[in-house]
Amino acid sequence: KQEVKEEGDAKVEVKVEEPAEVKPEVKEEEGGAAAASAGVKRERDEEAEVKQEEAKRAAVNLEEDDVDDFAEAGEEEFNVGGRRKAAQRFCPYLDSINRHVLDFDFEKVCSVTNSHLNVYACLVCGRYFQGRARGSAAYFHSLENHHMVFMKLETGRVYCIPDNYEVTDSSLADIKHNLNPTFAKDEVDNFDLKVKYSRGIDGTEYIPGTVGLNNLKDTGYINVIVQALTCVADFRDFFILPENYAHFKSPLVQRFGELVRKMWNPTAFKGQVSPHELFQAISVESNRKYKSDLHSDPAEFMVWFLNSLHRGLGGTTANGSSVIHHVFQGRVKAESKKLTVKKTAAQEDSEEEWLAEEKPFLHLTLDLPATPLYADSLEKNIIPQVPLLNILHKFDGATEHITRGRLSRYQLLKLPRYIIFHIKRFSKNTQFELEKNPTIVSFPIKKLDLRDFVLLSDELKDQVTQYDLVANVCHEGLVTKASYTNEVHDRGTIVKEGVFRAQVLNKSQDQWYQIDDLHIQEILPQVVSISEAYVQIYERSDITQERNKEKAGGG
Repeated sequence: KQEVKEEGDAKVEVKVEEPAEVKPEVKEEEGGAAAASAGVKRERDEEAEVKQEEAKRAAVNLEEDDVDDFAEAGEEEFNVGGRRKAAQRFCPYLDSINRHVLDFDFEKVCSVTNSHLNVYACLVCGRYFQGRARGSAAYFHSLENHHMVFMKLETGRVYCIPDNYEVTDSSLADIKHNLNPTFAKDEVDNFDLKVKYSRGIDGTEYIPGTVGLNNLKDTGYINVIVQALTCVADFRDFFILPENYAHFKSPLVQRFGELVRKMWNPTAFKGQVSPHELFQAISVESNRKYKSDLHSDPAEFMVWFLNSLHRGLGGTTANGSSVIHHVFQGRVKAESKKLTVKKTAAQEDSEEEWLAEEKPFLHLTLDLPATPLYADSLEKNIIPQVPLLNILHKFDGATEHITRGRLSRYQLLKLPRYIIFHIKRFSKNTQFELEKNPTIVSFPIKKLDLRDFVLLSDELKDQVTQYDLVANVCHEGLVTKASYTNEVHDRGTIVKEGVFRAQVLNKSQDQWYQIDDLHIQEILPQVVSISEAYVQIYERSDITQERNKEKAGGG
C-alpha cells in the first residue's frame, strides 16, 4: 500500500508537477517565438532599408541626377552611383557619333518619359533620353543599342554611358556650337558688312541669316514675321548676344534668342532651322491663341509678338524701356471730335473743338481704297494700283477719318529707327467671310521720304525722314473664310491657294531673296516693288549710309 500510495503519490505528483513544469516551458517557447518574430522583423526592416538605399543610389533623381553638373567649374572628377571617375579626353566610342542625325531644334523632352528634366541627346542616333544614372532611360538605351556617347542638352557636356565619365575631346566643339551657337561682338558687327557662305554636312550651301524655317504644319504666319524682324540689325544683334537678356526669365525671349543665333550660325549642320521651341513658347505665352494647325494673321501676330517680347524684357510704358521701343517706337499726334451733322449756321458756329493727344506706336496701319465691284469687258476684275504715298496721307494731319462715330486725323511727330507699315488687305464682309483687297501698292525700295507727314517741331526739326526698305511680307493668291491658305474654286477652276512670303534684303550682298518656308530664291528689286505687300519694314537712311561707309572702308 505504501508503495501503491507512493506510486499514487508519485502519480499525483506527476499529475501535479507536469503542469507546473510545462507552464514555464510554454512561456519560454512563447517568449522565444516573440523574440524570433521581432528579430525577423528587424532583419526585414534592415533589408528593406538596404534595398531602399540601393534603389536611391540606382534611381534617377529628376531634379539633381548628375552631381558633376552642379559642381564648381573646373572640377575634373564626378561621382555617379557611388563611383568616382575622372573626366578624360580619350573615348573609344567617338567614332560612333553621327552628325547627320543630330538636330537640336526640337523640344528638349525625353522620348521615353516625356520629361524635360536632365535630358540627354544620344550622339549616335539623335534621340533624347532622360538621365544617365543606373535605371535611367539613357542608361538602358546605351545597354540595349550599344550607343555610348551622350550630351546633356542643358550644359553641352558630353559623357560616355554606362562607363560614366565625361569626355573632353576638342573634336566635339562643333556639336556643342550647334547646340548653343555663340558669337563675339566683332562677329556680330560684321554680319552686314562681309558676305559669308557656308556649307552643311550634307553638302548644301547656305548664307547665314538667309536660311529657311520649317513650317510646323501651318505656321507660315510665324515664319514670315521672324524672317522680316531678323532683317532689323539693332533688333537682331540684341538677341544674338545672350548676355543682353540672360537675367530675364521669359521663355519667349530665351527661345527667340536661340532661334536667331541658329539662323546666323555659320557652322550649322544644315541650312535650315525648325522653330519648334519658339512655337512652344508662343503657344504657352498666348494661352494657345496661336496654334500650329490654324493659320493666323501675320500682322496681328507681329503686334502680339513685339508686345510680348517687350513685356518679357521688363519693358514698361516709359520710352525706350526695352530694345523693342528703342528700335520701333515712334510718336503720333491723334486728334478727334464727335461726328455731327451740320444743319444750321448756329450749329456750325458751335462746332466742337478737336481733342488732341500724343500717342506712341510700334507700327502704322494703312487703309487701301475699296476694290471695284464690277468686272471689265473681258470679264476680268480690274486690279487697281495706288502709290504708297497716297495711302500715307492718313497721317498728314489734315485727312479726316470716321472711327466709331468720331472724326479723327493723325500726324507723325517722331519717327523711329525702323518703321513698320501694315497695309490692311483683309476684312470681313456682311456674311463674316474674309475677303482680300488685291490693290497693288507701288512703293520705292529706297529713299521713301516721310517729310510731308511729320510735324517738324523745333526739337525734332533735324530728324531724318528718309527710309530704305529691308523686308516685305507679301500675300499671293486668294483667300477664303477663316483660313488664309485654303484652296478656292472660281467657276469650277481650281485657283492656286494663297500664301504669305517674306522678301528680305541681304545687306552684305545688297541682294533681295524671297523666302517661302524652306524655299529660297534670288529676286530682283523690281519684283519686290510690284508684289501685294502686306507688312513692310523700312530702315532709316542714315543707318543705311553709315553701314555703306563701313563696307566701303573695309573694302
